[in-house]
Amino acid sequence: MKVISDLDELDRHLVRLEDARRVSDARLREEFDGFCMEFPPPKVEDPDSEEYRNEQFAIYEKIAGKTYSTDNEITSFDPMKSADIPFPYVTQGWEVIGDHLMGVGFIIKCMKLPTGSSVLEFGPGWGNTSIALARSGYDVTCIEIEKNFVALIKERARRKSLNLSVVQGDFLDAEKLGRKFDAILFFECFHHCARHNDLLDMLDELVNPGGIVVFAAEPITDAFHAPWGIRSDGQTLWAIRNFGWLELGFTETYFRKSLNRRGWAVERRHCPETSIGTVYIARREIETELKTERYPTLLKILRGLHRRLGTLIARIDH
Repeated sequence: MKVISDLDELDRHLVRLEDARRVSDARLREEFDGFCMEFPPPKVEDPDSEEYRNEQFAIYEKIAGKTYSTDNEITSFDPMKSADIPFPYVTQGWEVIGDHLMGVGFIIKCMKLPTGSSVLEFGPGWGNTSIALARSGYDVTCIEIEKNFVALIKERARRKSLNLSVVQGDFLDAEKLGRKFDAILFFECFHHCARHNDLLDMLDELVNPGGIVVFAAEPITDAFHAPWGIRSDGQTLWAIRNFGWLELGFTETYFRKSLNRRGWAVERRHCPETSIGTVYIARREIETELKTERYPTLLKILRGLHRRLGTLIARIDH
């Protein structure tokens, strides 16, 4: 593994990546694994502080050469052409295609939702999971910031006569939807959220009683160098430097604590047959002890108290 020491060296590697991309998607992904950078441990101790966030986004700005904005989350392609052969099929690579199909199937199997359940998918990208859920009889809404992906998903849904709602907006725009869902899904997208704590705070108001929140194929591992922050692998450096996309990583310890203090219990499931087969399912802790249909008002009060207490404890810890 080559450790990149400066941006000039990184740019030389990006030229080689472009050469690899012309060969095949598989060749490009092989090159991703050949280099990385090493970032120093955070100087700020409290990972939930604005000072910590500023430190991490300074790393982003150094690599990207600009400040972060959701306007950077742009993917240029023709939605109509891509509706014929979307990702992963466009890669023509058996490994990527197989991993993705198994990943989507594993998510649906883990969710175990009754037919007709409502699902909100954040950042659906190419829309494969949303399309699969809609075809399976679920009431699907997805919120996507990139207009080309919005157009693509709408076209794919139209071709299959699916009743699938697609909203263009940022993660935090979900509060404007004015409804709750039986399940919230993040599939390879939570790590693009610039304000993940604000997003986690919103979840309680987006999920129906007894509902779940699913985080799939996210870069969550205790091997990460910081509680959360900018990743340093080759694919991340390519994405930030070339496109300005935000690419975060999290330790599992930090991720679990962030949900626990907001009243969510987290279960981890793993499918070893695919590289994107790790799924975290969050359920309200209180709902495992009380039946929501008997104590709805009490549950709402207790969830609010639990969330506030968790935030207070976190501040005391730091």
